[in-house]
Amino acid sequence: MASYPVDVRRCKHVKTNGTQCRSPALKGKELCFYHEKNRPAPAELYMDGERYCDSQIMVPVFEDAHSIQTMIQLVVSLMLSRRIERKDAGLVLYGLQIASGNLKMPAAEKAKPTQVVVEPEKASGTPLGMTPWSATGEGHDPEEEEEEPKEEGEESEKQDSPRRPPTVEECYAAMCAEERCAMREGFTKYGNITPNETTDFLYKRGPDPLLAVMQGQREAEACRSRK
Repeated sequence: MASYPVDVRRCKHVKTNGTQCRSPALKGKELCFYHEKNRPAPAELYMDGERYCDSQIMVPVFEDAHSIQTMIQLVVSLMLSRRIERKDAGLVLYGLQIASGNLKMPAAEKAKPTQVVVEPEKASGTPLGMTPWSATGEGHDPEEEEEEPKEEGEESEKQDSPRRPPTVEECYAAMCAEERCAMREGFTKYGNITPNETTDFLYKRGPDPLLAVMQGQREAEACRSRK
């Protein structure tokens, strides 16, 4: 089992699936750098602009499939009990689709514990080739020694078939008519879709404006992730 300095504490954040975060906590704190800035947050519920019975839900950190699945179940439950408007539920579910498609990115960028900053104020003093809290300067992580050897052909197989997020067209095709209608109403409410565009689609066989808005949202999300 890999050993680390006893003065480096482990982040106490427990994920939705019940496992504890494996990153080191910031010095003098109980959470790691990521979870110090990203924590489950309460969100109040409103119906027709009015707060719903002083009610609120806890939105988890979208860090794995379990947290996204839990949030989907929560939204469906709220919609069936009429504690959230359908158009708002549609927008939330679309956001969860984007989050689900982006899951492979954090997995590809997963850092080893010794690569995680524990003292941000000292980060500028970390030389190249040295981990943020390495005493040797070699940037070596003890866990590297314990990695199980890969079977022949395993690495190339993973490279040949990388996971990709679903396309906008695939997301659109996976939605039922009610979900599309709810999202269309939500985007119309916020001015992303005009009533004329909806009329052309429903009565004049025009293109569905929802698909164009979804494509725009995906492109905007990709732009933000590149910054």
